[in-house]
Amino acid sequence: MVQPVYVVGYGMIDALGSNPSDCFPNFLDDTDYSIDYQPMLEREEKIYRGLAVDYDTLKLPDIDNKILKTLTRSELLAFHVVEQALKMSGLERKQDVAVIFSSASNSYESGNKIVHDLYDKKRVNLRKLVNILPDMLPSHLCGHYGFMGASVSMLASCATSLYTIEYAQRLCDEYEYVVVGSADYNVNVELMLYFQSLGALGNNNCPFDDKRTGFMMGDGAGCLILQSAEKVKEYGSTIHAKLYPAGCASDALDMTSPAPDARGAKIAINKALKNADGVDIDVVSGHATSTSIGDPIEYLAITQTLGTNIPMYAPKSKIGHTIGAASVLETIYAIESMKNRVIPHIQNLNKCSFDRKGILVRENTELPNKTLRTLNNSFAFGGKCISQVIEV
Repeated sequence: MVQPVYVVGYGMIDALGSNPSDCFPNFLDDTDYSIDYQPMLEREEKIYRGLAVDYDTLKLPDIDNKILKTLTRSELLAFHVVEQALKMSGLERKQDVAVIFSSASNSYESGNKIVHDLYDKKRVNLRKLVNILPDMLPSHLCGHYGFMGASVSMLASCATSLYTIEYAQRLCDEYEYVVVGSADYNVNVELMLYFQSLGALGNNNCPFDDKRTGFMMGDGAGCLILQSAEKVKEYGSTIHAKLYPAGCASDALDMTSPAPDARGAKIAINKALKNADGVDIDVVSGHATSTSIGDPIEYLAITQTLGTNIPMYAPKSKIGHTIGAASVLETIYAIESMKNRVIPHIQNLNKCSFDRKGILVRENTELPNKTLRTLNNSFAFGGKCISQVIEV
């Protein structure tokens, strides 16, 4: 069985800031960080709001210029958060390190243009051509830092980074440490048109609210440095959080809508609780996409597995849906929430007719000074369900 592993460093960037010390305080305020995305306005599209990263704030390592000019925005975000996480961990570069890093959007950034250039028999930069592949992201990280362990990218729709973390945990006994995360540049025309066509987007970010119409796209990236208990002891690493083995399941029903009875979600949650030895849960970090069908089904899954007294908040209410990067960012926000002993409020939640139990957090709420545990959920297209208990 997979053993619990430890977070010894982390880094993040999203619309709220370029590091945890900026992101979390902004997560607690009432400010709306969304913007009008001009390319969508110019097209006179119905959906035009997004939560974009300020790319001028990126702090990158000294990357070879030939490589740098071919990197996608997702890959630049990845380098930014890996640098942060490694610095926090204090660990030296080693060859015996695995990199499990994903992106759900990497192939969208330049892929369409390159395909058209190939069709028109135009010359294409070979580095950019190969870089269309989403699994090139961890290869860039390995090449720069000299990591020679496993190099893998995964794809599981909106649950991408939690499945990425789940796989990374399985490798921690084999390596000195594992670099794991996801990065996605989502506030762009192609992806916004895609999700708009599916009817999933809205211009107002309000998970669980009766007036919800869909999620906002958000840019973002997160990285964790993981070690086994043995390696933590050997290196004297500072532990920021404990990750129990995740629980995975599938609805086996529909491509885009969750099962009405929340069958897959409940299986995943119950497996996660069992893998955490039945510990008490203090708070739930909801997947909470702000869609009409998804939010009440997740609420059903939580109340039927955990009861009606565990508070739940919704990170996407502040940072939007960062797609592949969502669950690693939500993991980091859960760690920061427990460290700071406060549950963040759900932004823009005014009325929820199905929250009869009052578990949705409407105001920042103090947490007790004890060992705390958050259940983090990700429920994705294709009925993919995964949950994990995080302890601080």
